[in-house]
Amino acid sequence: MNRNTIVKISVALLITAILFTFRVIPNTFDSFLISSFNLISGEKEPDSSIVIIHITSEDIEQLGPWPLKRSYYALLLNNLSSYKVKKIGLEIFLSAKFVSQAVYDNVLQKEIGSANNVVLSSLAGSLEEINDHFITDSLSFPSPKLINDQIPTGHINIIHNNGIEIPLQISNRSINESAFSLSLAGIHNSYSKQIKINFVSGWNKFKNYSLVEFFQLVQENDPELLQLKNKIILVGISDPQLSSVFETEFDDKLPGVALHAFALDNLLNDRFINDSYYSLSIYAFLLFIIFIIIFLKKQKRILSLYTIIFSASLLVYFLIYRLWFLELAFSFLLIPIMFVFLADIYFLLIGKRNELTGYYNESELFKKLLAEKEKELSSLQSDLNKSSQQNTGHLLEKIEGLKDDIEKLRENENDQIPAEVSEAVGEQNFSGLVFKSAEMKNVVELINKSAPTDASILITGESGTGKELVAKAIHSLSNRKDNKFVAVNCAALTESLLESELFGHVKGAFTGAVIDKIGKFEAADKGSIFLDEIGETTENFQVKLLRVIQSGEYDKVGSVNTSFTDVRVISATNKELKVLIKEKKFREDLFYRLNVININIPSLRERKEDIEPIARYFSEVGDKKYQLSLAALKSLNNYDWPGNVRELESVIRRAKVFCEAGKRSLIQLNDLPDEIVKSVKLNFEDLVIESLRNKKFTHSSINETARELGNVSRTLVAENFRGLSLKILVENNFDEMKSIVTISKDENDEVLTRVKSKLDTWLVNIQKDVEMNKSLSFNEIKLKLNSKYKNLPQKYHTYLDEVIRHINNKN
Repeated sequence: MNRNTIVKISVALLITAILFTFRVIPNTFDSFLISSFNLISGEKEPDSSIVIIHITSEDIEQLGPWPLKRSYYALLLNNLSSYKVKKIGLEIFLSAKFVSQAVYDNVLQKEIGSANNVVLSSLAGSLEEINDHFITDSLSFPSPKLINDQIPTGHINIIHNNGIEIPLQISNRSINESAFSLSLAGIHNSYSKQIKINFVSGWNKFKNYSLVEFFQLVQENDPELLQLKNKIILVGISDPQLSSVFETEFDDKLPGVALHAFALDNLLNDRFINDSYYSLSIYAFLLFIIFIIIFLKKQKRILSLYTIIFSASLLVYFLIYRLWFLELAFSFLLIPIMFVFLADIYFLLIGKRNELTGYYNESELFKKLLAEKEKELSSLQSDLNKSSQQNTGHLLEKIEGLKDDIEKLRENENDQIPAEVSEAVGEQNFSGLVFKSAEMKNVVELINKSAPTDASILITGESGTGKELVAKAIHSLSNRKDNKFVAVNCAALTESLLESELFGHVKGAFTGAVIDKIGKFEAADKGSIFLDEIGETTENFQVKLLRVIQSGEYDKVGSVNTSFTDVRVISATNKELKVLIKEKKFREDLFYRLNVININIPSLRERKEDIEPIARYFSEVGDKKYQLSLAALKSLNNYDWPGNVRELESVIRRAKVFCEAGKRSLIQLNDLPDEIVKSVKLNFEDLVIESLRNKKFTHSSINETARELGNVSRTLVAENFRGLSLKILVENNFDEMKSIVTISKDENDEVLTRVKSKLDTWLVNIQKDVEMNKSLSFNEIKLKLNSKYKNLPQKYHTYLDEVIRHINNKN
């Protein structure tokens, strides 16, 4: 499983966890989706066996103040019974608190008993779900129920939970109370503990009458009322001033009586919203998302596939809802998959960008190739054991080549792993000299012994070993540490300038000497002077230098007066002074004056154990700390460092610049110069050219190489081949035949012809464009040839520049 797949699965899991934590997000989304489905489907006809008689504000104005006299309800029940209705449900709660209604209760009680099909509404207090049952702390019955316990009732409580739900059974102590709609339905199917109401239409789709309208029709003996036979009648209030109202897809103000009418419709037709599979669907959708991620990881038409998956999933869910009214946790599918899609788009864009800049996942590629090479090596070794003596030569050669490739591939794998940083035993930082070798310990010991004296010290060693650091350490440990340390590079100045620089001059000493100048010896009085590159001085100047070292006396340029200075002389050279003495290029007496104590600094190649601590020190200097990969550290240790510590510092600084540009903190092989890593570094272009050579540069070799190197893009392989070929052409000073041989590494005429054909095609295409723009400057031509640079890896752009210049100059 590749990194991108793991990231996408992690994104899906993270978004799912967020949705679990903040349930308001999925609840709102799923409610919106159900509402959208209902609106798309349009209104359906509610159950025609349900009729609503509702009390409007106009009815109350005509019949009296609220609450209406219960004699009206008695009259209503009487009229409805005469039309042989199936059931009557009074959604209005008949409270026992109204004493003024007591006189009408007997009349109502009589009509309820006579009808024998009336269901009254009851009210529960606060509800709590315990062990899959709804428990209430109180249950209020209507006044007729208090007189006659046999009158059926049903509670009218609702729950707002991602929609409107009705508990089908609630309990108060030993009393179980069914929902008002369930009592009216008179069915006893094994429903879940509650139902979510499915509002299939606007409530005016029910056959409905206002109370006054109904009485008028009765009075007129309207035959329309004969249709009430065997109907279920719900009686309630529609006046929004007195009744709770609800907002649905089809109604802005749905009265409570209509809400229970829809609940009854849902129960009679088994079309309430079923959310019993909601939680299970969360896990099913998560598994489906993971399946999609794994299935799509090698697909290319990502956008089309996601569109198909999204559309198909939405359509299937729509059909499931319309057929079975199942509510699923579709938000747990759609929202995570949207983020996975965005992650895929991100990876796609990064991939496209990286393809244009020549980037590729070396780590994955080299791991795959390492496994293949090891498998091939095992097979060859098995063949070697079985082969005869005369056939072993070729096999041994191939095995050695494979072992070399495997070693390089392992180094590339190690290039991804940071070198472990542990407390190195014996590591020291002495005045900027970082070391742990015995050789440098001896040097430091000699510095500590010689520094407190005033003896002249000659520091020898190759360039870049840190001679000036040693000189500064000597000064800082000497009795002169509170006075100046003055450094002079003798090789940087001519003899006349050096004399003026060291001894100073007086005004008018030579043209341009407009003021007196203090020399370095005078400036260093009571302190130390460091004469670097002392072997570069002339014999004439050495005489003057010998005098000041012997007596402290010197003459300023242009002065007739002798000056005196008290300095300690520390000198340094990377030359063999004894050889120069034999060649009469350095005074022997001066040598002995300078070389009272000799401190020789060993080269870095002579103290390899110091490379790691020095490299780590330079890596960690600055605002940002960098680490070295195992492979990079190994390459540094294996290099001979002709420029010593100065070269190592320069290499690490260069590597840090490349790391900063790549937003990395791990210094890798690619950050080091070629001369340091050439023996272990395996680049992508090496793999490309090796594969093309093995395939004899045939017409299909580009595609085959792309597949062989981990299904990278054909463009990436072709452009690396083009770039490498142009590089070889430039390095061979535009000798085409020599370049073709270097590229192919084959003497076969057919292979050479194929490579020549490729190279000629590239050059002819460049030449045509250059000739079309030959009147322009190079930068203008380069701008016109922008397409030639487009897919070419950045590292080959300079070689394309040189090819364009060469062709342009020929024209």
